[in-house]
Amino acid sequence: MRKIIRITLLAVLMAAVGLAAFAAGGGESQGAKKGIVIGFSNAGMGDSWRQFLVANFKAECARHPEITEYFITNADEKPEKQLADIDDLLVKGVDALIVYPTVADAIIPAIEKVFAQGIPVIVFGGNIGTDKLTCSVQQDLLEFGRAQAKWLAEELKGKGKIVMLSGIAGNTTAEDRLAGAREIFKKYPGIQILDHQYCDWSPPKAKSIMEAMIQAFPKIDGIWADSGLMSWPALQAMKEAKRPLVPSTGDQLNGYTKFLVANNVRGYAYPMTTMLSGEAVKQAVKAAKGEKVEKIVYIKITGYGPDQIKQLTKPDLSDWYWIGDDKMPAEFLPQL
Repeated sequence: MRKIIRITLLAVLMAAVGLAAFAAGGGESQGAKKGIVIGFSNAGMGDSWRQFLVANFKAECARHPEITEYFITNADEKPEKQLADIDDLLVKGVDALIVYPTVADAIIPAIEKVFAQGIPVIVFGGNIGTDKLTCSVQQDLLEFGRAQAKWLAEELKGKGKIVMLSGIAGNTTAEDRLAGAREIFKKYPGIQILDHQYCDWSPPKAKSIMEAMIQAFPKIDGIWADSGLMSWPALQAMKEAKRPLVPSTGDQLNGYTKFLVANNVRGYAYPMTTMLSGEAVKQAVKAAKGEKVEKIVYIKITGYGPDQIKQLTKPDLSDWYWIGDDKMPAEFLPQL
């Protein structure tokens, strides 16, 4: 009888050990059991566009049940902090790293280091000077600036005095847009660039700079700005100074397009889609699963002229809303 009891207890013990082993991953790979962990190294959170960027990231993660955890860091637009953030994400054991760079050249060593470790690296936003990454999800930022400049030059019939307003000096997005715009303006000798200033994608700073430009230049025929965050306050400054409201460029910021429609002024909106982050998540999941991922994935964009702007503007929504980037469940939409 005692022997039978001993055998029974031994069987129970062995079964318990086997169950514990399976729970720890003995029945399948540990990676598959824990799911996919994503790290997102974000350049910064300085405006509502970045809020939509993170919202699209979270919404896309929610569409993938295999993603069991994600981490988001905020570099405050400082390359040295982003380098530290990436190291922190590696310590957390991420299965794939998504990077929206502050200054691309400064971040390349970190990207290459992670890639060399066999961890998939997905970079999005614009061009980056390395192929030692898994995938680059891009919106062509040179074309962004080109399209805006081409519209403005043609709107002015190839002749006029303009001012230029860019985002953050040294930032890859801002510099690529600016380079694209200058490339086009060189083809129009009748376009005179009165001044160019960096405004950090800050509406108050852009308005202050535009007020100084108004004082300095008796005649301004057009405004090239790489974002509505700057063309909108620039137009406000023109209106307050009782100067003519001139053609301008921007992006899909609702406040900018609302101003254009309300004041019957012509403008051009070229979207910088925040859905880049969602596409980056898709590519990260594929790479983490070992599936084939293209080296470069482009998101195609079409600009909005004056007629389209009238149709797409949402007068009842926040000025800080980003038109067209709200294709996500309401629970993820930023509260603006």
